[in-house]
Amino acid sequence: VLCLHALWVLASCHDVARADRSSGSDNAPQFSDDAADDEFCALQQTARRTDASVGAAALGRVTVGKTGTFELDGQEVVLLGGNYVMQAAPYFPPLDVVRRDAKAMAEGARAMAFSPSAAADGSPRRVVPVVRLGVLFEAAMPNLAGDIDQEWANTLEAVVAAFAAEGVHVFLDIHQDAFSTTNGGEGMPWWMAAQMQQTDTEGESYIVSREHPMELFLHEEIFSLLKNMGLPIMEVKTVADEHGVGQEDPWHAFSVGSNDGNPQLMNLGNPSIRLNNNDAAWSQGTLVQVQNFAHRFWNSHLDESDRKNFFDPYVAFVLHLCRVWERQSNVVAVELFNEPPAGGRPDFIRKAVNTRHDLFGFYGEVLKVLGEATPEVRAPIAIEDLFGGLQHSNPLLTALVVDSMPASAATQLRKWASQGRLVLSFHYYPGFAATVDFPTMVHLAKREAARLGDGVPIWLSEYFAATAQEVADNLASAVELGCNAATFWQYADINYTNEQGWFKYDPEIAAKGGPFDSLTNKINAAAWPAYEETVRNGTFWGGEITGGSGAQMDVLKLVPSRSTLSSRSALKAAAAAAAPGPAPHGSSGTSGTSGSLAFPAAERLSAHTPSVPWRSPAAAAAAAAA
Repeated sequence: VLCLHALWVLASCHDVARADRSSGSDNAPQFSDDAADDEFCALQQTARRTDASVGAAALGRVTVGKTGTFELDGQEVVLLGGNYVMQAAPYFPPLDVVRRDAKAMAEGARAMAFSPSAAADGSPRRVVPVVRLGVLFEAAMPNLAGDIDQEWANTLEAVVAAFAAEGVHVFLDIHQDAFSTTNGGEGMPWWMAAQMQQTDTEGESYIVSREHPMELFLHEEIFSLLKNMGLPIMEVKTVADEHGVGQEDPWHAFSVGSNDGNPQLMNLGNPSIRLNNNDAAWSQGTLVQVQNFAHRFWNSHLDESDRKNFFDPYVAFVLHLCRVWERQSNVVAVELFNEPPAGGRPDFIRKAVNTRHDLFGFYGEVLKVLGEATPEVRAPIAIEDLFGGLQHSNPLLTALVVDSMPASAATQLRKWASQGRLVLSFHYYPGFAATVDFPTMVHLAKREAARLGDGVPIWLSEYFAATAQEVADNLASAVELGCNAATFWQYADINYTNEQGWFKYDPEIAAKGGPFDSLTNKINAAAWPAYEETVRNGTFWGGEITGGSGAQMDVLKLVPSRSTLSSRSALKAAAAAAAPGPAPHGSSGTSGTSGSLAFPAAERLSAHTPSVPWRSPAAAAAAAAA
């Protein structure tokens, strides 16, 4: 149990991008205050035009085919693009920026040299540009459970229509990291964490505050053991530690109940939180608060009070996105949850070992409720396994596959798959989260999709590489290995932000280097006071948090004519070699590491964090055994 607990620590470490901050400019663009709802009707009309620059086919509905492919106008297509996820307010860029980006994506798809191999029936396949658009629950219901915020809803519709106007399709991604702003992350509404804390009966922490300081979940003995082994386990940092002086309460600013700022902005405005949610720290651990939140949320449908307070509002949000699918023909699917965290690890035996069972039970209940909605929900749903991984993609997920899905959930998943309404989404970040190489990972995705039901496409929804050309090369490799869709992390219009992601600063703050020094991993004392004031008065824009840096743009036009991994025939051989023997439907099978190929370093998909070395399956297995 102790060894498995230690493995769990490593599996939850989310490797994220570390890119040096772009230098600030005295001529930074002024903040735009576009009113999206004023443009919505015009955009809807624009999205329906069929002139030569867009093409009628580009605005058709992408559907899931019977054999687990994506189809458009009766022909199999491949969906390629990037994540388009803004992790803090205003949650979407101005519409003129969206339109410019969408146009560049569509032109890039037309200009790329890459041509996918033929479909199984010999017919040609073409590339269709797509984005994985982040839609945050915290933005849709910012204050309390109730109606969807109309201003946010109008903006979402206008953004989706702007992509449609240029022929770009959209996955709607319910994005989160660390669940809530009250833990330094984003995604779930802060009031949800506050209600969990208020109604707690077991002395557990769901928020970060004076009474509930940020805390690593692992026991002190395990922490010491892993640290002595030289493994990169996160240590909670505070401004007091950084400056060598005492501070009565480093978690006070913006915390729940402090009356010192909106808790929805704690992930941006609390300097001690920023020491723990910046890109350099984000790859190194997970918190008690996240584990408690995850366990309770995955089981919220089983408790009458929690169902009313947490599950029902979430399903209402999902249902709203499904209605967006109905109104906007360029929406492909709704993704239920980004990188679902494991839950309950402080109580390892009673709660944590059931976390995958709990997650899929949650999925099953969501699908059941959606299936009962009137009018009928017809939107396809995409789901991820724990961490965005796959069965057997790391030792922990290998250990958790036994009896890991309720029968009712399996029934719902098979039902949605049979109707062409289920997609398997997965991420590839080498390290402990993925101890197999990429051909093996794609094979595991195919095998897990087959377990879910018949005709489930696989979508590589996140991966990271350091340069735009590497990102483009990996898109081609993903397709030739068998992915039906692939979206890199992450696209941002860095010409607009003058930064390496969806965040920017006013000229005074940018000239001082921004609020956080990525080189020293410290708060920039010269810029922080002015930045914190922008958070308090609402003039900030976006946030460099939880892996939000290291963005690329203009990638699609760089996709090469053939995969850089090797020839197409060799790629097919790689996928076959990566495949362990076929497993019966619903069985756990084997780990999938034997027979996998280890490509030269230049040919591998990169991890979020360049400092985390890629390891062959054999080396990873040896490390896990040690």
